[in-house]
Amino acid sequence: MMIEQTQDSAVLDDVDLALINCLQLDPRASWRTVGDALKVDPVTVARRWQRLQDSGTAWVSARATGHGRPESCLAFVEVDCTTSHALAIAERLALWPQVLSVEHTSGPGDLTLLVEVRDMAFLSRFMLRSLASVPGIVSSRAHLVTEVFAIGDDWKLQVLDATQRAVMTDRPVRYRYAPTDQRHHGKTFDAVDRRLILKLGEDGRSSIAELTVGTGLSESTVRRRLAELTSRNQIVFRCDVSLPLSGWPFVTWVWGYVDPTDRSTIRALVERVPGMRVCMRISGGRANTLLAIAAHSLRETPITEVQLAQEAPGLVVLNRSVVLRSMKRVGRLLDDEGKSAGVVPMDIWADALEFE
Repeated sequence: MMIEQTQDSAVLDDVDLALINCLQLDPRASWRTVGDALKVDPVTVARRWQRLQDSGTAWVSARATGHGRPESCLAFVEVDCTTSHALAIAERLALWPQVLSVEHTSGPGDLTLLVEVRDMAFLSRFMLRSLASVPGIVSSRAHLVTEVFAIGDDWKLQVLDATQRAVMTDRPVRYRYAPTDQRHHGKTFDAVDRRLILKLGEDGRSSIAELTVGTGLSESTVRRRLAELTSRNQIVFRCDVSLPLSGWPFVTWVWGYVDPTDRSTIRALVERVPGMRVCMRISGGRANTLLAIAAHSLRETPITEVQLAQEAPGLVVLNRSVVLRSMKRVGRLLDDEGKSAGVVPMDIWADALEFE
C-alpha cells in the first residue's frame, strides 16, 4: 500500500508502515528484532526510522501511568470558547503538562482535552482556577474516566502478517487504566522516577547512554529504575504516526450509554468495530461510554454508525463529534498535517501554579 501525499509531505511505503506497526507492538524493540520481523537489514531499519522521526511523521513517547499515585485521575474535558479565541486557547492549553491531548472538534464542545492529574482536588483546581483564568473560555465540563477498555496506546496499523507479529510478541505489558481500587498500590514515584519518565517523554526510544546523559543519573540507576517501572506497569510506551499519512485521517467521538452490567457490548465494541481507538467508561453526565473511531474517509462515518448498531445493539448513541484538527496527542504538539512539531512531556506532578 502506498499513501500519496503532496510533494512536500512524507510518503509512507510498505516498509515504513510495517516498521511503525512493529514499534506499535514493541516501542523499544531492538533494530535487530525489527529487522528480523521485516527481513530487512537492521541498519536500513534504523535509517528509515530516523527519517520518519526527523520528519515528525512517526515517534515513540512515554508517560507515567496512574499506578504510581493511586489517587490520580484521568478526565475528558470539554471546553467552550469564543470563536476569536479558540486557536489561541488551544495552543496555550497544549503547553500545559497535565493536558495529554487537545483537539478542535465539531459538535457541542469547541475543544476536547484529555487530562491526567494527581488527584480529584487538583482536578477541581484545574477546572475552577486554571481553565477559568484563560481569556475566551466560556465554560468547561469534566467527565471522569473510570475504566479504559481500549486506548490509542493499543491502536495499530495491522499491516504485519502472522509471522511478522510472532517475531514481535516479546513486548512490554500494555497499560490498562482501571478504577482506583483496582490499581497497583506498590511503590510510588519519586524524584528519580520523574526525571527518567520525563526524559523518555521526549523520546521513548532513548538509549541507556542517552538517558544517563539526559538525566544525570548513573547507568546502573537508569537500567534498574527503567526495569522496575516497566515491570510494575508504571510507565507506558507508545508509537504514534501522523494519522493523515497513516491512511486513517478521520476520527469521530461517540458519546453513548451502555448498561453498566453489559460487558458483552463493550467487548463487541473493542473487538468488532474497525478503527476503534478509544473505548472508555466515563462518569459525570448522561453518557457513560466514550468512543473514538478512526476512519479512512469521512464517507465511512455512516457505515460506522451501521456497524455500531449491528455489532453493539446495547449501545445507545447520545451524541457525536468529529475531530477537525488535533493540536496535541499524548504529549506531542502537532502541525496542520498531524506531524510532530514539538513535545511537552506529560507531567502529572507539575503544580497548577506553574501555568496559572
